Amino acid sequence: MELILGHNQFIGVSHTSEERGRERARRFSKVENIYRVVEAASALGFKNMMIETHPRMLDFLQYYEQNQTFDMNFYLQVPYVQAYIQTINQRGMRGFLSETIGRAGLAGTSSLALKSAFNLLKKDYLAIALSYFKLEIAPFSEFSVKALILHNTLTDLLMALEVSSAFSAFDQYVNDTLKLDFGLATWNFSLVKRNLERWNLRPAFVMTPVNVKGFDMNPTQEDVEAGLREYDGAVFAMNVLGGGAYSLPEAVSYVTSFDAVRRCVVGASSREHLKELVETFK
Repeated sequence: MELILGHNQFIGVSHTSEERGRERARRFSKVENIYRVVEAASALGFKNMMIETHPRMLDFLQYYEQNQTFDMNFYLQVPYVQAYIQTINQRGMRGFLSETIGRAGLAGTSSLALKSAFNLLKKDYLAIALSYFKLEIAPFSEFSVKALILHNTLTDLLMALEVSSAFSAFDQYVNDTLKLDFGLATWNFSLVKRNLERWNLRPAFVMTPVNVKGFDMNPTQEDVEAGLREYDGAVFAMNVLGGGAYSLPEAVSYVTSFDAVRRCVVGASSREHLKELVETFK
């Protein structure tokens, strides 16, 4: 079972404690602290890491390029939905667009703006969404990204609305234009599996919660388990430890019982925890 290093701890996300999340946010506000943990993960055998289009992750990647003492590939999840909400609330839509344009660079933004204006006249809203998708990932294109993953919030919304054309367009752009793998993150594996089969779509992988207590496994743990046993594609398990609420041995025993689960995304804030993860999964 290959492990992928998660990133939630680096951006202050905790599923079990707000205070724990704030402590992590303070600790990893220094990019050097992130780098040291990822460096330790690499030494223990991690070859891949999950990231989002979060400003802190972009700072880390730039630091990684300047001080590279190890090799790591990256799975990039887009969009970073929480940042959209926070920035729009704090700075308004104009401030949000200004920040995004600043990260992407004026040259690329100008070209996309012209295309978006033309698509707006045609009322081609999917093309407009794809243009913004390109804008958001632009700052990350120079790094060792091997796959793009559609965030579970957007995946589950579009799946519920049955907008199959959106997934076809994203899949084609990522595979054919960017030459990367395309994955989906979801908190409703049963819905995603059912729609993918109906639409004859096959992403490179689906990333979804898989854990012994059914945390975030929707619509029910039993439904997800049945789907995992039938699914003939690749699944990346996340929330394996329930944010640290479950014992590692029972979590590992459960997640490795499904043949469809090819990789596990696990977060850790120290070398000691990383080492424990590696040894237990072995």
